[in-house]
Amino acid sequence: MVSKDFRKKAWEQLRTFYWNLLVVGLVLAAIMGSSAALVGLILSGPALIGVIAYRLNIIRTDTNDTDVLLAGFKGQIINYIIAFILRGLFIFLWTLLLVIPGIIKSFSYAMTFYILTDHPELEPTQAIKESQEMMRGHKWRLFKLYFSFIGWYILAALTFGVGFIFLEPYIQMSVANFYEDLKTRKVEII
Repeated sequence: MVSKDFRKKAWEQLRTFYWNLLVVGLVLAAIMGSSAALVGLILSGPALIGVIAYRLNIIRTDTNDTDVLLAGFKGQIINYIIAFILRGLFIFLWTLLLVIPGIIKSFSYAMTFYILTDHPELEPTQAIKESQEMMRGHKWRLFKLYFSFIGWYILAALTFGVGFIFLEPYIQMSVANFYEDLKTRKVEII
């Protein structure tokens, strides 16, 4: 599949679930951007797992099951927090070398939370390694997917950033569909 296919699938899914995904995304953004940095740091990993579980549930079952939003707060909470911190730390350290290695590693680690959503039993470092393995040979495809939204980014910027609120569900559902495609290519995860 190419970027156009992922965007098309996401657009079809958004026709039914757009407003739900928009609200879920806004809540996640509020948690991650929490003014109490420690609270945001602690809640971001589990909240991200819940939001990804919600997106994947829409893709897989075409239903609006909001119970999965709490998936990150059940079971492996500490692993999700550690994964969020480690992933951010690793990207930051790679960025210290130069910006380009940081960008490349951010694409390598992009599927970490998707993998943890499907395999909560994995340790955070295992999930990061699996993401690197899964993205080997596919980082450019993910970059092209993000770049395919360039026209939308420009339009959102012309609205003084307000348009990004409405654009984000479209981008994130496209990335979730990208993950589903990658998962079918790589049959087995540790």
